[in-house]
Amino acid sequence: MLYILTGSDFPKVKKRALEIAKGHELVRFGEGNLPFADAPGHVGASGLFSKKTALYLDRPMEDEKGAEMFLAHLGTFSNSDTPVIAITDVDAALKKKLPSEARIESFEEEQDEEIAPNVFALADAFAKGDRKRSWVLYRRMIEYGAAPEEIHGTLSWQARALVLASKTDSATELGLKPFAYTKAKSALSKMKTPPEELSRELVTLYHKSRMGEGSLEDLLETFLLKK
Repeated sequence: MLYILTGSDFPKVKKRALEIAKGHELVRFGEGNLPFADAPGHVGASGLFSKKTALYLDRPMEDEKGAEMFLAHLGTFSNSDTPVIAITDVDAALKKKLPSEARIESFEEEQDEEIAPNVFALADAFAKGDRKRSWVLYRRMIEYGAAPEEIHGTLSWQARALVLASKTDSATELGLKPFAYTKAKSALSKMKTPPEELSRELVTLYHKSRMGEGSLEDLLETFLLKK
């Protein structure tokens, strides 16, 4: 059986994966684990410590060889008695290719608008290209007393991380934790504006504020709305 677990609430995704794999030996594939190409050979195989195994595919669609393997074996994974758990975003193109037997489960973070926003939530929305949420979180951060310089610094860091992620093939090369790296790679696939351009714009608007061509608060707001 093929389980597709998607969404931004990674702790819930991980918890659900462990629930599915309960009673099985979990074999992991992807960054820092076995290569994706080995996954089909483990379908129906016994583990070292258990007669039953479950396969855990960590972001296969964000890896060229992983995506090729995953798409080629969708039928095998779906019709197997071996639980195959794929952690991946599901766009319209992938959804069309999934067999009817595949199960898609989504776990999104709950958005409590009464909780004070934090700059990392804004950075995530910014990276995903969610203009509306970026602006809402930005305005609420300003209202809560956050300094525009702090927000600008975090957005600049996020933009640089996206630039570097676009030019590297692994978290090790970039020096990021695997989860942060996969989030950056996922964001890149949805971005309409090249990350290099975003990074340049953030540098430019900071210099404009220093030269008296507008307040950093207003320039950042215009930038987020335009993005």
